[in-house]
Amino acid sequence: MAYTINKRRTLRGIAFDLYYRWKGQRYRPLLGYDLASDEAERLAIEMISKIHRGEQVHPVRPSAPTLRSFFPTYWQALRVKHRVDLRRPETILEVHLLPRFGDRPLDSLTPEDGQSYVAERLDAKAAPGTIRKEWGVFMRILNLAVDFEKLDRNRLKRVQLPDVARRERVATNEELSAIQAEAAKRSPYRIMGRVYDPAEFWRIAQVALHTGLREAKILEIDRTWLRQRDDGWWLILPPSRTRLKGTPRELPLNHTAYRALRPEVATIEGPIFANWSADAFGHQWHRTCKAAKVQDLHFHDLRHTFTTRLQNLGVSLEVRSALLGHSTKAMMTSQYSHGGHGWNLKLREAVTQLETTYTKPVLSYGLSYEESHLLRPELKKVANSAEDQGKGWWSQRDLNPCLSLERAPS
Repeated sequence: MAYTINKRRTLRGIAFDLYYRWKGQRYRPLLGYDLASDEAERLAIEMISKIHRGEQVHPVRPSAPTLRSFFPTYWQALRVKHRVDLRRPETILEVHLLPRFGDRPLDSLTPEDGQSYVAERLDAKAAPGTIRKEWGVFMRILNLAVDFEKLDRNRLKRVQLPDVARRERVATNEELSAIQAEAAKRSPYRIMGRVYDPAEFWRIAQVALHTGLREAKILEIDRTWLRQRDDGWWLILPPSRTRLKGTPRELPLNHTAYRALRPEVATIEGPIFANWSADAFGHQWHRTCKAAKVQDLHFHDLRHTFTTRLQNLGVSLEVRSALLGHSTKAMMTSQYSHGGHGWNLKLREAVTQLETTYTKPVLSYGLSYEESHLLRPELKKVANSAEDQGKGWWSQRDLNPCLSLERAPS
């Protein structure tokens, strides 16, 4: 009498299910929750006896919901988790998953259905990374249905997915110069009340090359995030809104990054690049790269370029990770560390060295590198300060960015 007792995690606890075959039929009744081993074995023997006697071994469960009917529950879970980017999963559901699986009960889906979907997407020339993103959305829906006991188990979790080659694209100086030259040829244009300026477009690229920030975070930068300290300008960033993409708590700005964030004609308070939406900037980036004959260069590759340049300059992994907002084994205690004079000097030295080495091939619109006094004003000794060995004075207020309440001049 061969049988199996399977365990699964649910909202009510650990569920124990019996798996037993008898006279060509499969039986998977629920034995109970959070059972001890001997109790689960006893209940399994009693259930098998009922099966042999032909008794009803479990109540008839309601049919599993369809993907379309379970969609509101999944969407509500995303909002509870404060998922910021809802556009991507919504597009994946509406364009790919709902047309194919929308009206099928979730418990009717088989691994063969999943493998067929992957094969068809490959035949449609979809990138392996795109297929994995689509499948990740599908898996989260099925796993959530299991957690809410709308589905006994996720039958599609063993579906084989295509491997994704790790992207290691780094922009060259020649490519960046070509993109800058192509942007300089373009004139500002207006679409639905918004003015898109190619000079501002290139300043966004300069910020990425000298801070390593992602596109979405750069477009979000507010003027009030700029703080002037004894050693120059810093960018104080709000906490990351998701766990998927880490953000550094604060970033030192070298002269190039600061001038890119402070154009000659200052705007009112609010996002510095308020005219640019993510769609508009993405369209302009691909359009400019195509005109400059630069192939297969994503804007995110500028983040790769930033950290690769730092690595080539000999900047330590710990400093590079801090500037990128990454978490590494070397920074496991970062939540207990709150910066300080020595650490801030390391960060500042890294971005300054980056600027002095890589600004010559690619210049910014209207930036004069003789105006270094804007980056590092005349330093004065303040209370609770320690001498910086000839490099100026440092204040303990830098340990707490909230105490640096000076705003960038309008």
